[in-house]
Amino acid sequence: MKKNTSKNLTKRLAQYGAMSAAVMAGADANGQVVYTDVDPDLTLQVGDLFSLDFESDTFEDVEVRNPDGLAGGNAAIAFPSSGGAFAGFTSGGYEYPLLMASGDVIDAATGYTTTGVRGDLNYYGCAYSNSQWCGDVTDGYLGVRFISLTSGTTHYGWVRLDTDVNGDNLITIKDFAFEATPDTAIAAGDQGSLGVTDSAFGSFEYYTSNNALHLNSASIMDQVVLHNVVGQEVARQQINGTSASVAMDRLSAGVYIATITAEGQTKSIKISKR
Repeated sequence: MKKNTSKNLTKRLAQYGAMSAAVMAGADANGQVVYTDVDPDLTLQVGDLFSLDFESDTFEDVEVRNPDGLAGGNAAIAFPSSGGAFAGFTSGGYEYPLLMASGDVIDAATGYTTTGVRGDLNYYGCAYSNSQWCGDVTDGYLGVRFISLTSGTTHYGWVRLDTDVNGDNLITIKDFAFEATPDTAIAAGDQGSLGVTDSAFGSFEYYTSNNALHLNSASIMDQVVLHNVVGQEVARQQINGTSASVAMDRLSAGVYIATITAEGQTKSIKISKR
């Protein structure tokens, strides 16, 4: 991904799609669900990948691929991070993630694929009967168990996908969430108790001009952090107010992800420096 070819650029854009999503955390009776809406939905063409970071700690937890060198493009596969696995099962030496529905519980009692091993959502199209993501799938849930590479604790989460393998060979990433309380179950589709209308960023606005990023919010913002497209932090500024300007004159031209924190919630936006 260091070479600036058109294919690698596409993969890179897919990778930081997770970073540019809006994040909303909501407490429920059993724990703390952290929900990420990939807005707009991200469609993976053949050859693209999506690197998913549940905790926004710069460590990849799951990678979803629409490979061009496997099964003639008729495949959808996913890779867990070290210590991670998918809700699913092993058969004939292959790992098959379950096609879960909204409300299905993901916890310690759920069956899982082999830890750290690739999961075949739809390998060679519908050639294998165990491929539960066979054909067209709309609003399917991929259950995930992962170990936080920051804290070492075990967490459960989900990813909502559409797949169209054997058709247009597309994969669409819609949103994902995880339970921040260690060893606590989560239901597929659970977004926590905070709705969009309760978000601290309900009247949030931003724009860039004169080599600066300008932020305005009805809520008091705590800080803003800027990352480049490869995930490196390039700027950090404390705010403690409803408006702020972040100097970008020392940054090179390109695309950046600005992550703003307010009232315990986080929002990430994609900005450009010309």
